[in-house]
Amino acid sequence: MGIETKVYNNQTTIPAHLRKKESIDNNTIVEWIEKEDNTYEVKFRKKRTFKEMLGKYSLDEPTNSVELKKELYK
Repeated sequence: MGIETKVYNNQTTIPAHLRKKESIDNNTIVEWIEKEDNTYEVKFRKKRTFKEMLGKYSLDEPTNSVELKKELYK
């Protein structure tokens, strides 16, 4: 079943039944994935907090967060 919504002021609305079914709130990221056949897939996921990411990732080489931040804001 397809769902249609309109765009107003460059924004659109996610229908209420989808917001409820997918538990969509202010902490939800909407991902638009372009597929090879020029269609789009829409996925919903929760924002990750820094605390949730802490310790989940690692690098092969040492890094210096202060230097990385300086590079970012040059």
